[in-house]
Amino acid sequence: MVLRGAHAVLRCLKLEGVRKLFTIVGDTILPICDAAVDEGLDLVDARHEAAALHMADAWTRVTGEPAVALVTGGPGFANAVSALPAIHASESPVVLLAGCAETRDLGRYAFQEIDQVGLAAPVTKGSWMVLDRRRIPDMLATAFRTALTGRYGPVHVTLPIDVQEAAVDEDDLPRYSPREYRDAGRPHGDPRLIEDAVTLLQRAQRPVVIAANAARHAVVPATLRDFVEMLEVPCFTVEQARGLLSDDHPLCFGYADPALNDAARHFAEADVVLLLGKRLDHRYRYGLPPFFAPSASLIQIDPAPEEIGRNRGVQLGIAGDPDSVLAQMSAAARGGGRQASPWLAQLARTRDAQRRRFESLATDEAPLHPMRVLREVDAITTAETIIVVDGGDYAGWARSYLRARNPGGWLRIGPLAQLGCGVPYALGAKLARPAAEVVLIVGDGSFGFYAMEYDTAVRHRLSFTAVMGNDALWGIDRNFQLAYYGRATGTELRQVRYDRTVESLGGHGEYVERAADLAPAIERARASGAPALVNVVVRNAPCPLAEAMIARKSGRRPS
Repeated sequence: MVLRGAHAVLRCLKLEGVRKLFTIVGDTILPICDAAVDEGLDLVDARHEAAALHMADAWTRVTGEPAVALVTGGPGFANAVSALPAIHASESPVVLLAGCAETRDLGRYAFQEIDQVGLAAPVTKGSWMVLDRRRIPDMLATAFRTALTGRYGPVHVTLPIDVQEAAVDEDDLPRYSPREYRDAGRPHGDPRLIEDAVTLLQRAQRPVVIAANAARHAVVPATLRDFVEMLEVPCFTVEQARGLLSDDHPLCFGYADPALNDAARHFAEADVVLLLGKRLDHRYRYGLPPFFAPSASLIQIDPAPEEIGRNRGVQLGIAGDPDSVLAQMSAAARGGGRQASPWLAQLARTRDAQRRRFESLATDEAPLHPMRVLREVDAITTAETIIVVDGGDYAGWARSYLRARNPGGWLRIGPLAQLGCGVPYALGAKLARPAAEVVLIVGDGSFGFYAMEYDTAVRHRLSFTAVMGNDALWGIDRNFQLAYYGRATGTELRQVRYDRTVESLGGHGEYVERAADLAPAIERARASGAPALVNVVVRNAPCPLAEAMIARKSGRRPS
């Protein structure tokens, strides 16, 4: 076998543990696609390049490992780049590889030439082009090192086709393992700051722990569980950290978002807040009062020192590996935990009251309320189920009600809220954890973005069950329009039989209008062993998130 630059690329990926390439085959990546057969990597070919990236994103969210997408240059890259902003906002270590025309022709209006490096740069942690076969190993090492250092994120590498096709010898192949070209350590926090942080938490009357994106990539679930149990502090999770501590744990109080979770509204009363890999972003009103009280002491643990104190000063900023810092704090607190307090009981009462209120909406009246559908979904999920949520109002009810119960088992469209990712997320999740049941909650609007990926699911034998809430509207934006302007425009869809679309692609479809038919239809879909869609006609019902956003804009309190 003659070794080419393409083989060198794939051997670099194999050293990183990469097993699959999410792709659509195209002209300028044919050498890599062909060499993948020699090197034993699987090609997971999608129907749209952006969907391939979303599948890679799901893979890394579920496994915690980096993922690689491979697209052809020019039009393929242009399609793919639309997915990068959402991946960047979600801090997923996705490596986007793309081909392009031969290096000698670049800058001369070459075949399908666009500035891929420049286009990717604003929405990646790094973007490069490899101009020589001998630079393949070190530039791919740089890409992975960048993606996996500090706060994780996507990177991009363009590989001209002549670099892929160039003959290579043994000296051109990768010679170093990942442990030899990036830091394999887990930086600890300053011991003095650790002691101070533990003291603050032990003395607190109303503490909270908020785990977010950077915690998902670093923290071992047992470390977080041991920490909150040692200090008897309530924990909330958000972003990719949903499920890092199960919502079923007595010290976990669910979504760390007051717009979704009534218990999180008590953040304003907290006297000590531990931010574990959580940025003080717009959803948190940048940490400013009244979101957190002016007198609240904030402790921020983050792998990226530049994030410490961004937007609001903190009492203690600890830069380091979140898992190592938590373990240090648990050790420092040993034998000196807090006593159970009225604070925990208060949070539990608020959480339980919201759940009862939601369940009271789940009547049999048609069109069905989203909660009637979601109660059936909740009944079939287990601690191992992977839940994917994609959409507006219908998805908002799911985010407030359904439980995140395992790390990587809760996939949402992320901080950028880029609709339509749900179907490719479900496929990537099933590939990442084949034995798990994958349930997708999707709105009819969101479904339209990547419906053809059901063909991908059929071809790759990826079974999952989607339960659609179909109100024939862009529901959340229609409700915003009505609240803000008293009228709506451009938000009406049609009542389409999307289940028949799925059947025509080789999947299993169900259509439901009545409550009595709902549970049997979901069960048939689950038992089909096929990629399935249960198309449920629902009423338009503004979700708690929408109501909170409307209330914020109008100046009134949400109901």
